[in-house]
Amino acid sequence: MLFFLDDQLLKELLFAVASSCESVIACRVSPKQKALLVKLVKQFVQPEPVTLAIGDGANDVGMIQEAQVGIGISGLEGQQAVNASDFSIAQFRFLEDLLLIHGRWNFMRLSKTVLFSFYKNAVLAGLLMAYCRASFYSGTPLFDMWVLSGFNFVCGWPIMFFGMFDRDLEKVYVKKNPHLYASGPNNEHMAMRTTFRWIALVLVHSNIIYYLCAVCLDLGGSMSAYNKGLMMNELTPGDGEGGDIKSFGTVVFMVLNWTLGIKVLYECGSIIHGKWPVWTCRKNVGEGFWSRVGYSWYGLIYLSIAFNFFFLYTYQYIGTQGASSFSPFVYVTNHLFHTRTIVWLVIAMATVAAMSADVIGKVFSNMFYPTQTQIHKEIQKLKFFPERRKAREVAARAGGFEMDV
Repeated sequence: MLFFLDDQLLKELLFAVASSCESVIACRVSPKQKALLVKLVKQFVQPEPVTLAIGDGANDVGMIQEAQVGIGISGLEGQQAVNASDFSIAQFRFLEDLLLIHGRWNFMRLSKTVLFSFYKNAVLAGLLMAYCRASFYSGTPLFDMWVLSGFNFVCGWPIMFFGMFDRDLEKVYVKKNPHLYASGPNNEHMAMRTTFRWIALVLVHSNIIYYLCAVCLDLGGSMSAYNKGLMMNELTPGDGEGGDIKSFGTVVFMVLNWTLGIKVLYECGSIIHGKWPVWTCRKNVGEGFWSRVGYSWYGLIYLSIAFNFFFLYTYQYIGTQGASSFSPFVYVTNHLFHTRTIVWLVIAMATVAAMSADVIGKVFSNMFYPTQTQIHKEIQKLKFFPERRKAREVAARAGGFEMDV
C-alpha cells in the first residue's frame, strides 16, 4: 500500500481500480495509510464528495480527522477515536440512525433555518426600502430604534425551536425508505429553486405588509378630531390620530412579528403540541416537564407575540422617568391599542394577506412541482399513517403490544 500511495501515477491507477468496485477492503494498513486512502477519495472524485470515516481505536484517529465527518465508537480500545471525532456512538449499528434519520433531519433543519434567517432580515430591509419613497429618501428610519433592537429576540424564538425540533418525515417511515437520504446529497433543501422561492417571498411579503398598512392607516394623513375614533371614551385631544411615524412604524413591526411567527408554523413539518399539564404532581411519573412542553406554541405565543406586547407596553413607560432616548415613545402603545380600532384590523388583515400569498405559492408548488420529500409526505399521510393506526388497533384488541410498524 505504501508503494502505491507514494507515486502519483500509481495512486490514480489504484483509485481507478477501486472506484470500479462496490467495496474495497484495505488490510494491514498503518494509521497514516488509512488517512491517505480517505484523502485519495477526496482528491480524485469530482465534485469533491463528503467523506465519512468511522473507527474505534487510536489507529483510526488520522482517518477520522482526514474525513469531513468523523465518527468514533466508544468501546474496549479506549476513547482516542471518540475524542478526535465529530460524533460518538456506542455501537456500529447506530450508524444507520445517525445517517438516515438524525443526519437527514439535521441537514433539513439547518437548511430551512439558514434560509428563514436570511428571509427574516431581508423582509425587514424590504420594509425599510419601501418606506424610503415616503420619506423622500432622507434615511429616516421606519421603526423606533429600541423597538427595532428587539427584532431578532422576539422573532427569533419560533425559528430557533423550528430549527431544533422540525421533522418532515417520521423516523419509522424514513427507515423503511432509506433512499430518502438522497435529498441531502441532491441538495434538495438548498436548491436554486428553493432559494428563489424564498427571495420571491421577500418581495411579496415586504410589499404586502408595507403598502397594505400604508393604505389602511393613511400614512401622514390619518388624523381625526379629538372626540372621534376613540375606543375607551377618552376625551384627550389627539387620541385617535395615527399619521405619526412612531405609530405607523410600530404597527408595521407588529404585522411583521405576526407574519414571521405564523410562517414558522407553515414551514415546519411537525408542530410540537406538548401535553397539558406541563408538570405533574407525582414524582417520576410521566415524561417530565421538558418533554411535555409545546415548544412550537410556547415559542410563538409566549416568547414572540406576547413578549412583544410586554416589551412595547413596558417601553412606553420608561421614558416617563425623564428626558432620554426613550421619551419619543411615551404612551405610543396605549395610543395605538386603546384608541385606534383600525390598528387591530390592520394587524389581522395584513398578516392574513401576507400568509395567503405564501399558502397559494405552496399549494401551486406541491401540486405541480413536488419534491421527492413532498411526495413521500403525502404517501406517509395517505398510506403509512392509516396502516400504522390499523395495526395498533388490531394489536390493542388482541391484547398485545405493537412497537415500530
